[in-house]
Amino acid sequence: MRYVITRTATPRLADFDTFFTDFFGDTATRKIPPVDIYETDSSYVIEAEIAGYSENDVHVQIKDHVLTISSEETWKERRARERAEKNMVISEINLPEFSRSFKMPEDADSDRAEAESHNGILVVTIPRIRKAAPGKIEIKIGK
Repeated sequence: MRYVITRTATPRLADFDTFFTDFFGDTATRKIPPVDIYETDSSYVIEAEIAGYSENDVHVQIKDHVLTISSEETWKERRARERAEKNMVISEINLPEFSRSFKMPEDADSDRAEAESHNGILVVTIPRIRKAAPGKIEIKIGK
């Protein structure tokens, strides 16, 4: 299964980025959840680390044979409200928006894909389309 990372870091500009990060805050950094991808005889499975995000924060979408796992900015408003309610003194937990896309193999059955979350791990299971096994066809030739 091939995948596309929607944002990559550029180490050679790290010092330059640090200047702006220190001055303006880190607005460019996006969390890219690490994933494990494996296949079985009957399905493809993607496990993504989404610890800290609620089920309402993370979206799974399949469009044009591309699976996208993403979060929306709506969590920012909720997080700001939570910080205000808790009278936060220090806040170091950062749950930025993210998006990660994967091109699915041709035999992936996107119509039957399922997703669930357990202990901060999102598990997306995409069944494989079963191809008919080549069989033997007998042809009787009459007299």
